[in-house]
Amino acid sequence: MEQIQRIRRQLHQIPELDKQLPKTIAYIKQILSSLNCTVFQPIPGAVCAYFDFHKTTTLAFRSDMDALAIQEQNDVSYRSTHKGQMHACGHDAHMAILLTFAKHLHAISDCKHNVLLIFQPAEETTGGAKDIVDTELFTRYHVNALFALHVMPKQKKGSIASKSGYLMAKSAQITLKIKGRSAHVAHFHEGKDALYAALCFVQRIYAISEQHKKEAHLLKFGVCNSGQVCNAISDHTLLKGTLRVYSDDSFHYFHDRLNELCEQLQKESGCEFQLSLSEGYPALVNDNELFEKSKELLKDMNVLTKADLLTEDFAYYGKVVKSMFFYLGIGDVSPLHSDTFDFDDSCLTKGVSTFIQLLDIEIT
Repeated sequence: MEQIQRIRRQLHQIPELDKQLPKTIAYIKQILSSLNCTVFQPIPGAVCAYFDFHKTTTLAFRSDMDALAIQEQNDVSYRSTHKGQMHACGHDAHMAILLTFAKHLHAISDCKHNVLLIFQPAEETTGGAKDIVDTELFTRYHVNALFALHVMPKQKKGSIASKSGYLMAKSAQITLKIKGRSAHVAHFHEGKDALYAALCFVQRIYAISEQHKKEAHLLKFGVCNSGQVCNAISDHTLLKGTLRVYSDDSFHYFHDRLNELCEQLQKESGCEFQLSLSEGYPALVNDNELFEKSKELLKDMNVLTKADLLTEDFAYYGKVVKSMFFYLGIGDVSPLHSDTFDFDDSCLTKGVSTFIQLLDIEIT
């Protein structure tokens, strides 16, 4: 407990963003360099450790490393020393778990599988998982299965939970630019109102979303910039929102509805509509076989009944290797991504013991 608390709190003080993680990388390498493993960097910003037990199968375990551009408000001895940066999503905890797990691997003389530990950057930004997948790392190290976890508020402290199949959603950012024509409000009929067109768009797509009962989803807009002065018709509007679904069928359904609505309102309003959807992260899908085998080993694992509308770039790994993602409960604390996010470090020992138990999984 003292070890994992010390590691987590030291990492909490040096949060770094995206792929620019020099202090974090140096800290991780310093610990791994004293262990019986091969340490390497598959991409800039990432660190891997390979423990070779001379077996034919290999298990991989992943931790994310990057922090968020948030100014910490916690008044604690281990608060962030980097202004405007904070481990507000628990990645310091994930690294502490994996580093403590690494020390366990160093201490044992034998294991059913070889083990590859992955410390990954850019989970919060550009999806560092995809960059690692593109290196063909899993092929080179003959990885048979991959595991990871995430600390989760509002779940029982020290509990492990997951489910088979869909666990998190596929995401895409929606950007809509509407070009109208400005006119004095007293002569509004001479203009093409980009603001009103945007309001109609949001109202109608929300109605379509509410009527879609086939699968849980989320379609919301959080940004609307429009116009220049209060007494002129707006000649431009920028809308930005998020689409989150589980299946490709639902994604294509909403993609088509968004495009159809743009065409319809373009004719009605006379404004020009330019719509784009980012690639986003794929849905995170737990392998059914891995789930059943994990449930056999983790006797106290809580089986969830529904998926979450959160997203995780861990989903990219599932495209190339069997994978399994867990939630580690940290109790009734501030939400993820809040400037007061913190928790009881004692929860983290459950993460280490979970990974240790998974070393006994049967993989073919």
